[in-house]
Amino acid sequence: MALPFFRKSKDKTPGTAQKIAPAPPHAIDTQSTDSLFTMNMGASGIVVEETSGSPQSLVDEAAILYASGQADTVEHLLKDILAKGDRRAWLMLFDLYGIQNREKEFEQLALDYAMRFETSPPVWQKIGGNGAAKPQQAQTTSLELPGLLDKKATATLREGIAATAKNAVVRIDFSGIAMVDESGADECTQILATARKAKRKLQVSGVDRLIALLQDLNRATHSRAVHWLLLLELYQTLGQEENFEDLAVDYAVRFEVSPPSWSEVQAAEVVQAAPAEPRDDALRLSGEITPANDNALQQFGSYAATHNDVLVDLTQVTRVDYGSVSQFISVLMQCLGSGKTITLRGHNALIHELFRVMGIDQLAQLVPHHPD
Repeated sequence: MALPFFRKSKDKTPGTAQKIAPAPPHAIDTQSTDSLFTMNMGASGIVVEETSGSPQSLVDEAAILYASGQADTVEHLLKDILAKGDRRAWLMLFDLYGIQNREKEFEQLALDYAMRFETSPPVWQKIGGNGAAKPQQAQTTSLELPGLLDKKATATLREGIAATAKNAVVRIDFSGIAMVDESGADECTQILATARKAKRKLQVSGVDRLIALLQDLNRATHSRAVHWLLLLELYQTLGQEENFEDLAVDYAVRFEVSPPSWSEVQAAEVVQAAPAEPRDDALRLSGEITPANDNALQQFGSYAATHNDVLVDLTQVTRVDYGSVSQFISVLMQCLGSGKTITLRGHNALIHELFRVMGIDQLAQLVPHHPD
């Protein structure tokens, strides 16, 4: 199996073969010639053979520089690439800010992304354990709604909010809702409106699912006004004035009554739902994978030796060092030689582009944090 990857070098001797991975670049050199390296699995291990090839892209450069520990250089490079409209660069910068716990820069980038691509940007999420944790200014109470939003579910919601201190954050998870009855819709509308008027600090997750469900209900021939009103209140809670006004006009036409009026309030914060408890036998790695800290690769090798379906979760891995790539590939090649299937999932965009450059996408199924 041959796996192509690139390296820039000023002096090139065709036809040479090396037993080690190429040295990582330490600066962008646009005047240098280009070398294509092809990895082959031989009897003695991975052989890297040099042939002629096309130049790597700036995204490739950024991925390798980040793997080489040059995060500051990578940030400047990615910012230069943004204007070209390559979404990969945007996603890499989002994840760099997530790794560095730079939420302010992330949110500004999210605004620019939404304007550039006219679509929703990624949601803020801190990646891994690097960076100082943000101090919690108030206690957070989490309330998870069940599959059926009915009067019983909303009674629990009302009690949960009432039992929470007024200066505390109330996080409401809508992601589990699959059905909404009329009484539940009516009660939920009143609860959200009361919380909004009381200026409660709200966080919501899974709200897109509930909005889509209500939109489907409202398109029905015999739609119910309570479902329309709940959707209007959700738009109000989220601060989505344009969606609110469009729906308010449709509501007035549909039911021949005056719709609710928009009011300027602090919008609820949209957050990601808490991850579900693991239900599979994946190996979960975290932190940085480097030659100096090769415990993760040791775990990987031990896990792979005892599993036919090799599933590795890299959600909390912040960086795979360039110097560890050869050993990483070696474990993958051993798995393939034993007829095993390999899936690497949850990795950030910086790692995903490194895996692509190094040909790891030809050895394993990649399921990155940002789906293609």
